Amino acid sequence: MFKQLPLLIPVENQVRELDPKLLLAVAATKAGFCSYIGYRTEMDIVISKLPRSIYLAKSFTQRSDKMFRILSKLGHIICAWDEEALVHYPPDIYFTRRLSENALRHVSHLFAWGKDNENLFREFPQFPDQLPIHLVGNPRLDLLRKEFGEFYQNEISRIRQQHGQFILINTNFGNVNAHLPYLNLFTDKDEQGNYLTMGRGATGMNREYAEGRAKFKQTIFDHFKLLIPQLSETFGELEIIIRPHPVENKRPYEELASQHKNIKVVQRGNVIPWLRAAKAIVHSGCTTGIEAYLSERPAVSYAPLADKRFGYDAQLPDQLSYGCVTAAEVVATIENIIAGQQPALTSTALKDYVDFHQDTLCCTKIIEILQKINSDAKNNKQRHNPIHGWLLANKRRLVKRVKSCSPHSKYNKSFQEARFPTLDASELTYKINAFSKVLGIDSPPIIKPISPHIFLVQ
Repeated sequence: MFKQLPLLIPVENQVRELDPKLLLAVAATKAGFCSYIGYRTEMDIVISKLPRSIYLAKSFTQRSDKMFRILSKLGHIICAWDEEALVHYPPDIYFTRRLSENALRHVSHLFAWGKDNENLFREFPQFPDQLPIHLVGNPRLDLLRKEFGEFYQNEISRIRQQHGQFILINTNFGNVNAHLPYLNLFTDKDEQGNYLTMGRGATGMNREYAEGRAKFKQTIFDHFKLLIPQLSETFGELEIIIRPHPVENKRPYEELASQHKNIKVVQRGNVIPWLRAAKAIVHSGCTTGIEAYLSERPAVSYAPLADKRFGYDAQLPDQLSYGCVTAAEVVATIENIIAGQQPALTSTALKDYVDFHQDTLCCTKIIEILQKINSDAKNNKQRHNPIHGWLLANKRRLVKRVKSCSPHSKYNKSFQEARFPTLDASELTYKINAFSKVLGIDSPPIIKPISPHIFLVQ
């Protein structure tokens, strides 16, 4: 009998991706799969030591080209979805920023959030004609379903016990407030405030678009920094919890917190229990607006500046939130939400964006396709060169190790810890047991640490 291939499930941003991908790993054990799950950077560095597997990539940008080539030579089968495709840039910017023709050549199957995502892929001029796309949603959507309501209940209780009643502010200003300056759209300005050097955040953008986007996001960021103290003073009996995006610099928010006793900066755990514990949520064009809507939690979108091109990615979250243009409108809307006087928000905007059905988990649909891929692998005559792959992988590992010594590199320990804090196996065991209960698995999978940030679920 042909041996079931393991799954390699890389995680980039722990607070956003770990829980849904762990759910996928647990569900996959019912189909006979074991899974290696952990920090993507570390997994890619030790890839030559891992068995031939089905690799579930979260993106396929130009930065994936070299790694996908290594994976293919080592004999791995690459399946992929784009974690950023639900809320995305205008197509012309999205294509140059998020899609690589070379990377896609190594992908055997693509998973799409929904019809809009599928159409976006197929509009890419260099899209491979024979590459299959499967409308399966995303494991992140599964955790928003009612049957998983109990999964976060202990965390929700702990959050409420620690913070009482609070307003949650989710920020998304990594373009202009990145943890590492070179990850911004621009790294510097002249004395007149003109942008000078384009940063890594402007990858795939022409200068005109990057400047427009930078001014757009900076304006909204500045408005948010004015809004937060106003919320602190207006709702003095509540805590104001700021939850920065994982790639953001926390310092501007910590400065606000130092000046107001009821402002706290928290950047831990999945966002879902925080959404469910909050009295109200404030964001600006963030995926949080979609997650709040699917969780039936009231979200306020603060959009002091409107621009269909530079704010293209904000359109869907804004449609699923209570839109406000001024700080006064934000305050009034939150007051109505707390008083229970804000009319319920209903929208059909999500219909074409997510494949979300009450009768089937997204994980189930993904696993069914993985089973077919595994079966086809028996007859797969894919030509690979493991020796060449091993040499390329270890050359890449040495380069990354050298880069990690620089404090200005995204491979340094500080930035890595911000994206993927150290995990304890007992914490993952608790989550695995909780997922198993919901999935009807009588004997929960076990978890085994493979390295500090990689675990085997079997």
